[in-house]
Amino acid sequence: MQKTLFTYILFLLFTNVFAQKTEVSALLNSGLFSFSGPSAETVSFINYSDHTNSGYTNNPYGSKNGLCYGLSAKVQHISKSHFIAGFNLGFETLRSKILINGISGYTGPSTYEYTATGQTFLYHNFLNLTPFIGYRFNVKKVNIDITGGFDMGYCLSAKEKGNATAENGMKYTTSVNRKTIKTDIRPGMQLSGSYKKIGIYAGYSYGLRNYMSGYIGGINECYARLLRFGITYQIKW
Repeated sequence: MQKTLFTYILFLLFTNVFAQKTEVSALLNSGLFSFSGPSAETVSFINYSDHTNSGYTNNPYGSKNGLCYGLSAKVQHISKSHFIAGFNLGFETLRSKILINGISGYTGPSTYEYTATGQTFLYHNFLNLTPFIGYRFNVKKVNIDITGGFDMGYCLSAKEKGNATAENGMKYTTSVNRKTIKTDIRPGMQLSGSYKKIGIYAGYSYGLRNYMSGYIGGINECYARLLRFGITYQIKW
């Protein structure tokens, strides 16, 4: 990966020398985030201890989409032949969702089981550096860019936040640290269109890092899936 990044930096410097223009933009994005793989599920339950008044979701890695959001800056060079090379640097909160259908409780001397309704969100905060290359098409006064690259995401924190209401009317909540990885690599593609200073974009990325690699017993595999969409504002062009 270090060799790949070094090669890309050299390519970016080379492209900058022969670039027709350089664009600097601010990006505001939202999107849909979820997990896929053998261990990603749509439904789970909360394990709860009455003694400590705390609990955790048995499997917080949901295959249902949660809304994510982020802010970043983009620098890209456009060559005379319309080739693009650039990078994106920003902060992003990724949020997946899993439904809750039960409470498995522990009082000390005994246990209990309740059916319940609720949901758990798993939040991951990332710093992302995304090098990319692509090509620009000009349709009258609209620029259409097709780019491909990969997120190099550094995980700042991860936390589960769950809530559910049991059949007896009792409410249960969870708030648990869930950081299992330091970095994730997410290859992806993006399509964007811009007119003068304003633009819109949409893209899809998939993670290569197993978020359950440290778990023991059974099959433990789940990977990030991210659909982004957002707006751009060109600061320099």
